[in-house]
Amino acid sequence: MLDAYDGVRRADEQRERRNESEGLAFLAGFAELRRNVVRPVFEAAGALLKARGHDFTIAEEEFVFGADGRASEAAIRLVITPAAGMASAAPADAPRRELALATRQYNRTVVIMNGAVPQPGSASGAPGGYTLAQIGTQLIEDHVLKLVAALMRT
Repeated sequence: MLDAYDGVRRADEQRERRNESEGLAFLAGFAELRRNVVRPVFEAAGALLKARGHDFTIAEEEFVFGADGRASEAAIRLVITPAAGMASAAPADAPRRELALATRQYNRTVVIMNGAVPQPGSASGAPGGYTLAQIGTQLIEDHVLKLVAALMRT
């Protein structure tokens, strides 16, 4: 009976170590995706917007376990501030002017939240997740274009 218990305990410990290792690999993959795919697209779009008199910011956050046991997901955000003469850019409007990619560590996916465009497939607006392999330059460019198009219509 004790041998069986030890076997179960060892299997649980191995599963926990494997899960932790996979989680760290996912976060490292997201950091690489941010650095090599998302940020360059955001910077290129921002340069075009700035040339037209608009402004933008890019903010990045790392995955963090808080002291209270809660996690703060890793993310990257592009926030666009329209030029003078366009719709007001009040701080409360920032979520509508934002494109964000954030990890969902529990299922190893990335969600893309485009504040100016309702998320398809959900009445609540909750977006679906993408694997790291599904996210490429074209997908990010498409989302940036949707955000800019929605903002320029208002």
